[in-house]
Amino acid sequence: MVKNVLKFIFIITALFSNNNVQAQYFVPPNAYEHVYNNYHLYGESYDMSAFAFKNSQTPTAWGEVDVYLSAFGNSMIGEALVQFTEPGNPSNVFYHGNLAGLQVGPNYQDASYFQVGAIFNENTGSIQILLAYQWDGFKIDIFDITTSSTDPVVYNSTIYLTSSAGLNHPYNRIRMDCDGVKLSNAVITWQNPNVGLQTIACENGNWSNVLTINNTFGEAGPDVALNYVYDEPFVRYVHHDATRTVVTESVIEFGAIMAAAGSITPLVEDVNILNNPLNSNLVIDTKDHDEIGGKAWAYSYSDGVGVYVRYTDDFNASGPATVIVNSGALGNASIYGQYEVYAPSLCYTGQGMDGIMVGWYLTDGNYNGYVALEMKKDGGGLISDADYLELPNAFTQNYFPWLPNAGIALSKCDGYMAPEKFLYAVYLNYNDATSSIEAHHAFHDRNITTFNGKTNKLDFSTVNAYPNPFNEVINTAVTLAEKGLVRLELLDINGRTVSNYEANLVEGTYPIQLNGLQHIVAGTYFLKTSVDGKKISVSTVSKK
Repeated sequence: MVKNVLKFIFIITALFSNNNVQAQYFVPPNAYEHVYNNYHLYGESYDMSAFAFKNSQTPTAWGEVDVYLSAFGNSMIGEALVQFTEPGNPSNVFYHGNLAGLQVGPNYQDASYFQVGAIFNENTGSIQILLAYQWDGFKIDIFDITTSSTDPVVYNSTIYLTSSAGLNHPYNRIRMDCDGVKLSNAVITWQNPNVGLQTIACENGNWSNVLTINNTFGEAGPDVALNYVYDEPFVRYVHHDATRTVVTESVIEFGAIMAAAGSITPLVEDVNILNNPLNSNLVIDTKDHDEIGGKAWAYSYSDGVGVYVRYTDDFNASGPATVIVNSGALGNASIYGQYEVYAPSLCYTGQGMDGIMVGWYLTDGNYNGYVALEMKKDGGGLISDADYLELPNAFTQNYFPWLPNAGIALSKCDGYMAPEKFLYAVYLNYNDATSSIEAHHAFHDRNITTFNGKTNKLDFSTVNAYPNPFNEVINTAVTLAEKGLVRLELLDINGRTVSNYEANLVEGTYPIQLNGLQHIVAGTYFLKTSVDGKKISVSTVSKK
């Protein structure tokens, strides 16, 4: 039984005024996590990777297992970790292992930008573990899962994606994603400074040619995400220019990659021109499987102050939008400008919770650690009840000195092959006692949104704001199951309260009106509803 039902939680309770947030209260999380890495790292890690899946296809010594993969490191030392656990119970670990010890030759001492994933190989009838990295060129190591209880993962072979000539540079990023539907597809992209961005795909163990992505010479920092729209797989790429101020998102049909030779041209879907240069890597994700035919995607980045998510919903006719998730724009407390922020990462949560989890590192010199939140995939507010979620044991007395690029990774596997209950996160933290970096592994129950276990007193299915768009007034109604203090707040995109209503009400249904709104400026606002200080819902409304 997982200790304390995993919650991955951080709550900021905020006192709002018309101008800003005046106080914050940080509540420690109540969640399961453990520290596991073989070597103490000293110095910056260039990237983080995490991937989790349930293995019911390849026999092991323990039968069916959940598999949790993670990787991190720099040009001096790196690790790729594998853990087998009881299905649905990551606290019961059957096996810890380090893939570095299984590879033939040096143990990744000079490698960087490690990426982990898994693929079903139809030629062997089993799942294989993939490890991509940069080390005198770009490579993929392939590992087999066995039935041994002492050596359950063994090295199989290496695919050489490029020659080593001119590519012995640790800052050339490589990234990978694998689908969570069947583990049948995998895609890898990397930054080859000689020709531009390159890519390769794998379908059921069969690899495509190495392709150069046209019109990407000089582009850098790529990431990739793979999803199914109905039953057709697509690949989405994101990368930035040399100035780190122009981010491009594009798409290619998976089948086109498998069939092509030499080079391939993607369809550019979005060009995002930033006000400030990136101070982080880009992380993109999509839903693994979209049965309604939508094409949602999202990527995260930071400029050191804001945590940005660029996203498009399934059928967003107006095109992509950007939300600053630490600004209060989702109806949460604004902490924008109060902390330096680094290394944001995201993933779609899936499996009944149709949202996007965003995690990052923040510091003000005294409060140093990782937080997260779960937002609706259409940018319309929070799914998580708390303003921010604190990762367990993610805070130390001193600032984590080796940022901005590495810090936290969230598993992008959200489809049928994902572990039934848990979203996997890996984050690096600094151990003051040993003066070294530790890898924390945490597990969030996907279906928990009311973290303190209280029953909602408000039936928010009856909270409907009208008219929308509004001009002078907003009408709504609330239904209480028992007596409570009801508070409605109309927040602007910076988290400032422009109008509010508060009343002690007994059980029943009550019409509520916010009026005097004719003087506020036109734009997007958020109607936040809470009972007894607990946020129940956030609705997006607009002013004419």
